Amino acid sequence: MHWSALPPLSMLRAFEAAARCGGFSAAGRELNVTHAAVAQQVRGLEERLGTQLLRRDGRGLAPTPEGRRLAERLGEALAIMRDGVAEVIEAGAERPVRITLSTGFAAGWLTHRLGEFRAERPDVELMLNPTATLIDLPRSDFDFAIRYGRGDWKGVEVERLFVSPGVVVGAPDLVARVGIETPADLLRAPWVQELGVREWSVWLAARDVTVGEKRDVLHLPAHMALDALRAGQGVGLMTRLLVERDIADGALVALFDDEAAAPGAGYWLVRRPGPLRESAAAFAGWLRREAAKG
Repeated sequence: MHWSALPPLSMLRAFEAAARCGGFSAAGRELNVTHAAVAQQVRGLEERLGTQLLRRDGRGLAPTPEGRRLAERLGEALAIMRDGVAEVIEAGAERPVRITLSTGFAAGWLTHRLGEFRAERPDVELMLNPTATLIDLPRSDFDFAIRYGRGDWKGVEVERLFVSPGVVVGAPDLVARVGIETPADLLRAPWVQELGVREWSVWLAARDVTVGEKRDVLHLPAHMALDALRAGQGVGLMTRLLVERDIADGALVALFDDEAAAPGAGYWLVRRPGPLRESAAAFAGWLRREAAKG
């Protein structure tokens, strides 16, 4: 028999439940529908197959010989289907929620907040991959990426967590010693740059400043770059989110904001199109709530 000739699953489920439960009312309660809906599905199945499947038996219903054989096979098939679905759900629940994100965001914002999520959902395993490398999310096994930019990536679904423009910062002593008033003055200062990116060159080129040969550049992971900036080892281009407290405390001086050059830039939650498994959806919901706190 071709698949197209099979009766609808709703008919088969209604009949199997009615045969097993001995009546339309009990089957309706199990399937969360009315007894009339079950009766209609069973009558439709009988008409489609051209045979009686259930008959009156006292105050209930009993399957005919044909109905008994069909009910037994359907019970086995539905059990296999339930087991298969349960295995997929269990496998998804057991697999860690994997997130790729920048080192700076991981160290400067996310990591110290994760205790709240872990207390809320101790059953969810998390796996963070801090990296400056832009992961091809649709071809990876990551559930999410947290990216900085304007959200104009193709082939993915994006949701802005918060706006956070870039800002050039430096320690007060270094800034005073070098005397920085214009973007071109930054060429006289040593630089601190996140490992694996070219933000300085791009930022200065957008302001008509030619970099040329520059050797006094320290490349570090973002969380180490922030320590180097505080220590006065150079000026750096950071997202304001990660240095707001340092600026407020006077540990760093804000030299140039990047909001006009990159309007709307900020951190985005990025994922592949399609449904989320429950554990990943729980993490996304928690992240939205945390981002809304500011």
